[in-house]
Amino acid sequence: MDYSPEQLATKRRQMALEYQKKMQELGEVKKRRAFEILTLMAIHKTVSKAEAHYATTPDGQKEIELVFYTKGLLETMRALKTECDMKSAEAFGQY
Repeated sequence: MDYSPEQLATKRRQMALEYQKKMQELGEVKKRRAFEILTLMAIHKTVSKAEAHYATTPDGQKEIELVFYTKGLLETMRALKTECDMKSAEAFGQY
């Protein structure tokens, strides 16, 4: 389906709002992560072992999920911006 530049811009704005919400959620998870890593340091002697253990927790899984999801959203938004710019340029005869 071929979208107009306005429709692409609207879709991109919606994705930007979703991106913002997910980044706020990721920030909260990272705050909890910092505390949890310090707690796990009492059990594990190295930060890398504590981080590896944290990655197996529900918050660790959520962090990984959010990181990849937000990266995907960001790349999709960039692609939409490029497509929107190209369609706008085509509309004005610049291509």
